[in-house]
Amino acid sequence: MTERIHRCLDGELPRSLLSSEETAELEALQEASDAARAYVAAPAFPDLAGRVMRALPDPAPSPATPVRLASRVRAALAWTWAPRTLVLRPAYALGGAIALVLALALAPDRPAPRADAAAEVMYVQFRLDAPGAHRVALAGSFSDWEPRHELREVSPGVWKAMVPVRPGVHDYLFVVDGKRWVADPAARPADDGFGGTNSRLYLAPPHART
Repeated sequence: MTERIHRCLDGELPRSLLSSEETAELEALQEASDAARAYVAAPAFPDLAGRVMRALPDPAPSPATPVRLASRVRAALAWTWAPRTLVLRPAYALGGAIALVLALALAPDRPAPRADAAAEVMYVQFRLDAPGAHRVALAGSFSDWEPRHELREVSPGVWKAMVPVRPGVHDYLFVVDGKRWVADPAARPADDGFGGTNSRLYLAPPHART
């Protein structure tokens, strides 16, 4: 179908200005459209207004309300059942595709879930024998090396704390009286990269243990 035939169908171009070939093509299109319309034409829609009205509750409206409601129901049913001719233009399809691509491209990216978000937190008991200490805290890679976890003196010189830690490999040290960093003598030593020694903890997930 040419653009001139489109314009003629839209009423923008008189039919008398079409060539003989265009006129023949236009007539063929109209015959095909009439045949399709006759094929898909639905029978007269049933009058369901009465059934819909009987199914509605019975408030106390004004006398004119049922009449207006029935007319609106009939109009809605007529619009639903009335046959329509669907005209698809390539330009409309192209415009819709471009709009969809732009919407997907401009949609905000959702951050991917962190791999360690589902890791189970486990509670590990830390212990240090520090006779004469007044305060003992724990700092490590699991606390950004901040002494956030306080140990409690459970007996003279024995300090303990139960700390939540995620599975993995962690280095840590005890901080005694806020100034002395002490390694755990019961843990595996690890080089801290600055000439010192950390204590290393290997914590496997529960499902990986044998």
